[in-house]
Amino acid sequence: MTPSASRPRSWRQFILGLVLYVVAIVLQNLFLAPEQLQTGGLPSVLVVLLAVLPMAPAVWAMLGWVEAVRGFDEMQRKMLSEAGLLSLGFAGISTFSYGFLETFLGLPRLSMFVVWPLISFSFLLAYPMVRRRYR
Repeated sequence: MTPSASRPRSWRQFILGLVLYVVAIVLQNLFLAPEQLQTGGLPSVLVVLLAVLPMAPAVWAMLGWVEAVRGFDEMQRKMLSEAGLLSLGFAGISTFSYGFLETFLGLPRLSMFVVWPLISFSFLLAYPMVRRRYR
């Protein structure tokens, strides 16, 4: 299959994976209410399986995204890579800086759930800058 022929299928896989991820999060929150976990109402194995349930469609979506990117031309891949590296660098500097502030100034601890949105937001800022550089 040519890269251009696999792109629509890859994008469908990516989008469907994201939708299934959201559905899994909703189901997870219905069955894993904090009160239920504190009372020990579910077996540990079931709690672990439900806790990581959203990761299955997330991985499937990621594989669709990787396949879609493989269909991009070299310039698009170069811009995505550069923006990704910039966003990871910014996220790394930001998280380490905040970690030092947590440690030495007693700022509130942040959940690991903020890291991915920070990387994503950084990418949304970096990509237009990178794109403008290659015009």
